[in-house]
Amino acid sequence: MYRHGRVSRRSFLKTSAAATAGAALGPLATPALAQGADSIRVLCVEDPFFFALKEIIGDFTEETGVKVELESLSYDAMQARLVSSFVSKTSDADVVTVDQMWSGQYVDNGWIQTLDEMAKGDEEFNIGDFIPEVLYSLNTWRGHLATVPIAAYGQGVMYRKSVFDALGIGAPSGNWTWEEYNDILGRIHGQNVGGTDMKGTVICGSQPTPIVHMFSQVAASHGARWFQQFPQGEWDFTPAVNSPEMLAAVQEYKTLYGLSPEEAINYLWFDAGTRFSQGDIGMFYWWTPYFYLIRNNGYMTGEKSVVADDFGVTTIPTYGDKPQTISLGGWSFGIPSTTEKSDAAWQFLKWSSSAATQKKMGLVDKYGYQFSDFARRSLYNDSDLTEHYPYLGEQLGMLEAGNGKIARPPAPVYTTLEGILGLELNKVLIGSSTPEEALAQADTLFTNTLKGNFLIPYSYPSFDDTLEATKDLIASLG
Repeated sequence: MYRHGRVSRRSFLKTSAAATAGAALGPLATPALAQGADSIRVLCVEDPFFFALKEIIGDFTEETGVKVELESLSYDAMQARLVSSFVSKTSDADVVTVDQMWSGQYVDNGWIQTLDEMAKGDEEFNIGDFIPEVLYSLNTWRGHLATVPIAAYGQGVMYRKSVFDALGIGAPSGNWTWEEYNDILGRIHGQNVGGTDMKGTVICGSQPTPIVHMFSQVAASHGARWFQQFPQGEWDFTPAVNSPEMLAAVQEYKTLYGLSPEEAINYLWFDAGTRFSQGDIGMFYWWTPYFYLIRNNGYMTGEKSVVADDFGVTTIPTYGDKPQTISLGGWSFGIPSTTEKSDAAWQFLKWSSSAATQKKMGLVDKYGYQFSDFARRSLYNDSDLTEHYPYLGEQLGMLEAGNGKIARPPAPVYTTLEGILGLELNKVLIGSSTPEEALAQADTLFTNTLKGNFLIPYSYPSFDDTLEATKDLIASLG
C-alpha cells in the first residue's frame, strides 16, 4: 500500500477522532453532495486502481442508470475528510475508499455499514471467488464483512535479469533467505554494468508511514510482532516491539539502507519504485503493484522504462526457520452509515469488485496496462490478463501466503503507533539512534499511548480473529 504525494509528520499522541477531524477543517470538510436518486458520490485514493476505474466508470451508468461523481484525494486528505464527516455526522459520500487500518475504527464507531446482509446469498457478488487471505487481511472485522476489496497488494521481489547475468548471479529460486538476499545485493552494489554504476537495492526511508510499510515485511519475515496477543485469542496490547526478532529486523533494514542510494532516507512509496525503473538498482522488494508500475518511466506516465523488459519477480526471502508471512495491503470500498443511497452504493461495490469489471480495469491500455491487483482468484488464470501480466501466478502465491493483520496489525490506535515506529526507524537509518535504543524508546511510547487510550489492560470484548473465521464467514454468506 503506497500513496501519491508527501506525507506530513503526525503528532505522536494525536489519537482522538476529534483531533483528526480538526485537520480537515476548511474546504475539504463540506463538499457538495451527489444530486438526485440516480447519482452517487464515490471518494477514491489516487492509487493505480483509480486511473483504471476512471476509464470505465461510464459502464456502471450504462448498466444501472446510476451516475457516478468520482472524486480523487491524497491519502492524508482522504483520512481527514472521512473522519471529519463521520464525527460531524454529515453525509459526505455514498461510497468511500477505506484503508484496512481504518476499518476497525470505522465499524466500531458505526461510521460505515457492515455488509453481511447485503452480501448474503447475492449470487452476483459471488463472495466465494475472493481470495480468503485478502478478505481476512483487508475486509473483515469482528466476524463481519466491513468493506469490499478494489485492489489487493502483496509484497514480492523484483530483480534485474541482465544485471544478474552480467555478474554471473543465478536467478533467485523463490526458496531463499535474507542472508542470501543480502549476499546478492553485496555482489551487485558498486559494480559497473553496461556503463551504469549499480546500487544493490533501494528502500523507503521517509517516516512515518512509508518506512513502516516496507520495514514491516522484514519484521514479519523475522517473526516479529507488535503486541503480545492480537488479533487472535484474548487480545493483549502489551507491546512486543522490543524483542530479539524485531531487533534482527531493524538491523536487517539498516543493512539494506547501506546498500541503497543515500537519498533513499527521504523516499516515499513511489520514489523507491520509480528509482528501480531508472535502471541503476539491482534488486528490491515492494508491494506487488510495482510489478507493473516499474514498466513505466515514472508514475503512471505511459512511457516505457529501461527495465520494462528486463526484470523478474520472486517471493520474499525467509529468515532462519521462521514460517513466511507476506504483508498484505490494498484498498477497499465501504458504505458510510450516513448515506441514504445504500442500495445504489451496494450495486457500485458489486460492480467495481466483480470479475468482469476488474478484468476491464486490467485491460485498460491508456497507461500501458497498469492494474493487476486482483482480489478474485478466477482472474489469475485468465489468458487475456496473463498475456499482459505474466507474473500473475507468482502474485497469487504471494497473496495466499499473506497475513495483513499480523504484518501491520489494525489496532484501534494504529496510526499513532505507526508514527512512533516510523520515527524511531528513521533515526536508526540516519545514525542518531542505535537499533537497541530505538526499540526501547518505541516500547516506552507504545506503552504510554496504549495505556492512555485504555487498551492496557484491555477490558473490552476480544474476537478470535483467524483466517478460519473469515472462511466460515465466506461460507455463511455464499
